[in-house]
Amino acid sequence: MSTNTTARNYWLALAATYGLTLSVVAMADWPWPLFMGGAFILFVVLLSLRYRQAGRKIQGRLGTAGPGVGFAGSILGAGALLVRGTPVAAWAGPLLGVIAFLGVFLYLQRFGRSHGQTSESAT
Repeated sequence: MSTNTTARNYWLALAATYGLTLSVVAMADWPWPLFMGGAFILFVVLLSLRYRQAGRKIQGRLGTAGPGVGFAGSILGAGALLVRGTPVAAWAGPLLGVIAFLGVFLYLQRFGRSHGQTSESAT
């Protein structure tokens, strides 16, 4: 798999799980948002190990996209918490999840950095 395809798949999975997590937080009753948040964190860690974005050779050089994606993610997370428990949560939760998925994925595609495989590990 080429580096561009690997990076795209990595960003796609991250953006999809974030959008799904926001939808659950906006729509589900407690304690499901807590379970989903924990599952999201676990999935991100496992995904970073799978795509070799975490390891000894990468320490100190995180493959982030800068503060912009964190700011956008926190705004969308706050929106999910504000919508939660309101009558519009049934349609606004999934809509917010789709917007989060598309926005974060497009942002990461443009500004995200992904650590590619080295020639030693690409056997």
